[in-house]
Amino acid sequence: MKKNILIVDDEEVIREFLTEVLSDDFNIKTATDGDEAIELLKEQRFDLVITDMKMERVQGEEVVKFTKQKYPDTEVIVISGYSSLYSVSQTVNSGAYAFLSKPFSIKELMGTIENAMSC
Repeated sequence: MKKNILIVDDEEVIREFLTEVLSDDFNIKTATDGDEAIELLKEQRFDLVITDMKMERVQGEEVVKFTKQKYPDTEVIVISGYSSLYSVSQTVNSGAYAFLSKPFSIKELMGTIENAMSC
């Protein structure tokens, strides 16, 4: 049975790319922002959440916090084009499994997903 991944990003091209890359191996749902992601997380448990950091309304950090509060076993990977040391440490302190800087390679993404799913 395929595992469920929630992809959260305000950039449609990123959501479409990740869906295309991952849909053979996983069931994918997408959200256009953190608010929509939290609504989906209220309805369904996901095995993994991949979220952008900087979005309108609700930021990725809030998605991480909500996910880890409601589903402590669900891992979260944060992706962002803004990768300061502060944002990376803040993300990990919020409970994220990993932080990937955009642009990232498919190999890097798949390795991170594999590691997160094996926790």
